[in-house]
Amino acid sequence: MNKIRALWEGGHPALCGWLQIPSTIHAEALARCGFDGMVIDLQHSPIDTTKAMDMIVAIENGGAEPLVRLQSNNAADIMKLADLGAYGVIAPMIETVAEAEAFSSALHYPPRGTRSYGPRRPILRYGADYVSQASASIVSLAMIETRTGMENLDAILGVGGIDGVFIGPSDLALALGSEAKPDSADPVVVDAIATIRTKAHAASKRVGIFCNDASFARSKLDEGFDLVTMMPDLPALISSAKMSLARSRG
Repeated sequence: MNKIRALWEGGHPALCGWLQIPSTIHAEALARCGFDGMVIDLQHSPIDTTKAMDMIVAIENGGAEPLVRLQSNNAADIMKLADLGAYGVIAPMIETVAEAEAFSSALHYPPRGTRSYGPRRPILRYGADYVSQASASIVSLAMIETRTGMENLDAILGVGGIDGVFIGPSDLALALGSEAKPDSADPVVVDAIATIRTKAHAASKRVGIFCNDASFARSKLDEGFDLVTMMPDLPALISSAKMSLARSRG
């Protein structure tokens, strides 16, 4: 069973890492740190689909659930990445019901959706009857990060076949006329994030959010978010290097 879905069904949130460096060894090493899942960022990083597949395998070897944040809400990419073993899919910039429905359709085999058959890696994990388990094997979140997405939130939450929504706080802050900060203290942004969480749960949907540091992640877990991510690998590496330099130099 999908580890993140199992956590949710047990009443627990999922804590995930965020990968922007195209490397398999560091993806596996971080997966072994105890994260529930690792999100491979295909939108804002140099990682391509070929490298993503290698990282997906490494993450599974490390004991975490491999997820991807898509470059765009593209059906062909969704199907290919699912065939390569992505067991979580986050679609960016979802603004309308039609976009949410297209995302949902690409995730599921007929008659529920339009996913094309060719599950190369999932069969290795789930066996020959993978099709009967396919929909449950993948967690799916539509990103809400624009003013239009906020305006259409209720309708997007009504779309079947997706588990919920994922907040991109920096883009959302920009869209609402604030500074691009994931942990913005702007009351307008704070209220928008709380509104998304409240409405998602009222609609019996899951809600996740991108977090840029441990304290922000902890606060969002305390607020009841179902999935939070930690500081991405590159900023974490830079932060650790600066700290080590400072301690060494005294």
